[in-house]
Amino acid sequence: MFKYQDHYFKKAQEQWFKARSAFKLEEIQDKFHIFDKTTRTILDIWCAPWSWIQYAVAQSQENKIQDYKIIWFDILDIKVKLPNVFTYKQDISDQAKVKEILEQNWVEKIDLIQSDMAPFTIWVKDIDAIRSFGLIEQTLRIYDQYLKSDGKFVIKLFMWPWFDQFVLDMKKKYGGTKIKLFKPQSSRKESKEIFIIKI
Repeated sequence: MFKYQDHYFKKAQEQWFKARSAFKLEEIQDKFHIFDKTTRTILDIWCAPWSWIQYAVAQSQENKIQDYKIIWFDILDIKVKLPNVFTYKQDISDQAKVKEILEQNWVEKIDLIQSDMAPFTIWVKDIDAIRSFGLIEQTLRIYDQYLKSDGKFVIKLFMWPWFDQFVLDMKKKYGGTKIKLFKPQSSRKESKEIFIIKI
């Protein structure tokens, strides 16, 4: 597998992060403060190789939250040994199973949803972007049903033909001042990825 070995790749190795993507979330935190002392319940959607999980745990501990809980859904069967992290190999489009797992973990509402989700790419940018949008559509009911009214989220998007309309729809749903767009410096310059954030 090709690895983009730049400054952030080396920095991730030095800081024991599983991937350079941790620094994207770090930049988002520095600018928008999505983690704070009220962030106790976190849902992570498909962030293998789990550097975002590592970062979320670090933020929870930095904020001295004893009872935080992180639920992680992924299509890959991954087990991690990190405090208060519960991993599930689960297709997030199966709403009934998602509901069952959350209830098993006594999760009614969520403070933060973080999603670095992306399809398995074929390196055709427009097609990859459309496939990414299809995945995101499958998760939106989770946001509607489980995110607290004052909850936050960060979702990775790709610039596709309907991108502007999607952002407009999110602003109508959550409020124009609550929705932000951001491309971290740690994103590769040639990448079409951008993050939509609810603050």
